[in-house]
Amino acid sequence: MSGKESIENKDSFRVLASHHDTGTLRLLRESVSNLLNIEIDTSPSSEYAYEMAIRRPYSLFIFGFHMPNLNGVLLYDLLYKVYPSLYDGIRKCPAVIFIGEEKDIKTADQIKRDARVKDILIRPLSIDRIIGVIENSMALTKTEDDKE
Repeated sequence: MSGKESIENKDSFRVLASHHDTGTLRLLRESVSNLLNIEIDTSPSSEYAYEMAIRRPYSLFIFGFHMPNLNGVLLYDLLYKVYPSLYDGIRKCPAVIFIGEEKDIKTADQIKRDARVKDILIRPLSIDRIIGVIENSMALTKTEDDKE
């Protein structure tokens, strides 16, 4: 990736991540910002993540599947309903990647059937898997934007 591409990605692609485990958030933040040169905002609170999404447009969401107070699926459904009305020129809510535990593997196939869900990352997370999933989501987002 050239320097120019990194700058373009940084300006046009922004990620919001929310997970109750701060270690997971730190791994996401450091991996994404250092290896992909993409800005990422993180919050261990799903309620605060909702507020952040309302204040600023994002290109991708990464939410914990099971979080206290407001789980990732419900958080995404709430944002999906309000997001397009918040920003001019945005017709749809960004895609989402969920972070789950090994016990969620059984329901992962059912969740992935939703076209808005790009993937599910199962903990413990690997940097290679994080980067690969986000790069795939970036490519899909670019393809979808080019069609419009």
